Amino acid sequence: MFRHRIPATVIAAAALLAPVATPGATAAEAPNFTYLDINEHPKEPQPGFRVLPYLQMPAANQMTLNFFGELGTDATVTLEESGKELAKETVKGKLQDNLRYTEGERAQEIDGLEQGSWLKSNNNYKYSVTFSGLKPATTYKYTATLDGEAKTNSFTTAPTADDWGNIRIVAFSDTETEPAGRPKKNGAREWERNRTFAEGSLDRPSEGSKWFEKFGSNKRQEVLEPRYPLTQDEAMKHNIREITKQNPDLLLVAGDLGQGGGYQPGWDEYFGYVAGEHGDIAGSTPMLTALGNWETFGASNGSYQDEDGVAWGAAKGRNAYMTYFDTFGSDNPDHQDSYYRVDHGPVTVLTLDSTNGLPDENAAVEKEKAIPGTDNEFFDTKGDWGTDTNTSFTLDGMHKAGATSQPDFGEGSEQWKWVEKQLADARAKGQFIIVQFHHTPYSSGVHGTATASANPDAQPGTPMRVYTPLFEKYGVATVISGHDEMFERSFIDDNGDGVGFHNFDVGVAADGLRGDYRVKNEDGTYSPINFNTYREWMAQANEPEMWVDDENGVRQLKDGGKHYGHLQMDLEPLKCSNDIAAKLTTSPVYLFPVLDSDYELVKVERRVYNDVQEILLTKDGTPAKRDAECDPVPDETPSDSSSASSETDNQGSSTGGIIAVAIGVLAALLGALGFAVLNADSLPLPPAAKSALNQVRGQLPF
Repeated sequence: MFRHRIPATVIAAAALLAPVATPGATAAEAPNFTYLDINEHPKEPQPGFRVLPYLQMPAANQMTLNFFGELGTDATVTLEESGKELAKETVKGKLQDNLRYTEGERAQEIDGLEQGSWLKSNNNYKYSVTFSGLKPATTYKYTATLDGEAKTNSFTTAPTADDWGNIRIVAFSDTETEPAGRPKKNGAREWERNRTFAEGSLDRPSEGSKWFEKFGSNKRQEVLEPRYPLTQDEAMKHNIREITKQNPDLLLVAGDLGQGGGYQPGWDEYFGYVAGEHGDIAGSTPMLTALGNWETFGASNGSYQDEDGVAWGAAKGRNAYMTYFDTFGSDNPDHQDSYYRVDHGPVTVLTLDSTNGLPDENAAVEKEKAIPGTDNEFFDTKGDWGTDTNTSFTLDGMHKAGATSQPDFGEGSEQWKWVEKQLADARAKGQFIIVQFHHTPYSSGVHGTATASANPDAQPGTPMRVYTPLFEKYGVATVISGHDEMFERSFIDDNGDGVGFHNFDVGVAADGLRGDYRVKNEDGTYSPINFNTYREWMAQANEPEMWVDDENGVRQLKDGGKHYGHLQMDLEPLKCSNDIAAKLTTSPVYLFPVLDSDYELVKVERRVYNDVQEILLTKDGTPAKRDAECDPVPDETPSDSSSASSETDNQGSSTGGIIAVAIGVLAALLGALGFAVLNADSLPLPPAAKSALNQVRGQLPF
């Protein structure tokens, strides 16, 4: 049963350490940044919500609600089901000292914005409440009231694994929000050239064109590329708006939420889209997030790690993330919310922390190995993928800066053992498994190689391939990742059994529109290295651009190419006579900007790329072979008219005969009723009956 008293506690999984505190150290001693005094506000504290209520820790029997305010006054939360109030509780806020602005953030200038206009007060009071004892697959309405401002929304608990209908999950990555993404020209990113053009297509607009004049350009690999027609701010707004229309059950965000976890304006901006002035999807759809490299980046507050080997910026970012997000955690409380599991009916979602592997690698040393070849050739030579996804900071540097939650992801680590334990448990229960983490292990982008490759990268995703054997062993259906911002799908079946998993890079939420990893040829041109041999689809390679001149002679893109978007995943149960139990349909959605002849935005259209996948899942939860089909359950209704006639001849009656008799009886009754209606006055009936029949006659059209 529902416990009518809501636990009014702030439910952070563990006490948050000061983001730059080592024993005996204070925030003021951090060499790269200085916090503003707690009473020093860029803008005076305002009543009401700084961050609207957003959902955390979703399950069939519970839900957690977090929100933030600036005055620290008590809040009231009520919960209702079908109009009946179940509980009303006072919730106290807790000041989050580590979310203060820094001197550098206050002094920042952004071209196109009034200096400091994006800053708020220095107060971040966190409110958190857990609704427990709830019923599965049930919709509840809640109202949170703070400083006289009320916000009402609703959520639906997860179904059980034995009783569920269609489930919709939407995933994206690399939002990397920041105030600098707002200005119309400077807030847009470069739009790297597509690999392919449709037959009959004109070339892209070039230097001196109306497009360059309107949107500007950036140089990428010595080539001047046009900027995209939507700013990062506009892209995020449209993305969230379209996702909200699809009413998903879960929202997966695979890392890089803001432009630096150690940069407070980035967090302000992020929550403005999902739980603020631009949208509140996180208040009705549980949001499952992963740590990305930008969550361990201090931005103007210290990058990753300083020259003395102290990861001030990385620790500041991690601690901010731990403040905002509460999860079910793992077996190690020191790792806080780094990695965790959520079950939603028959679906298990495992979120991993891919931000650091051990031993830490030195990018300069690894680079000298310069191992040539594609990914398979590289592996055949080296025998492993390396251990580190980010050579810009070390575990020791994190610890020196006071962060204790940084886990290792490598084989045999605590996280590794936890992942295998969860995979084994989910498989034993027949769950459909989705895994998400940030650093994509299969990519055609700049992060798709390795630190020791002939074309190296200092933040590669390939070390996460260490999990591939586990994913295949336990029948993972899909892996969701980002980091390279490619919108790419790879299929992996290393053990050759005909069953594998799809790996998606969904890093197209609102930030970069990068192309694939290209190297310079002797003639000065650039060619893609094609390191990832598992790729089956990539927007820039498989979606040719079609450019035409409109009726006014203005160059326009009609379709194709790479755009901002997200991956929609729809799971539905199937009734099959064979081993197939469900179908997971993955749809790569892109948001296409339609422009007029002045390059003003007319509308943004939701479109789906030509790479919709239908993944059949078996009764034990594993993916079926790709050539498998659902054998429909035979229709038990007789359809052979000859057999029906034979049955009539032998038994003297049939379904058709029964229906004929019934129709005859009904016709007789209706005829009698019609006669009575038309002749009510002359029939020997009680006055009340005559009156009723006359009312019916008055409604007839004759």
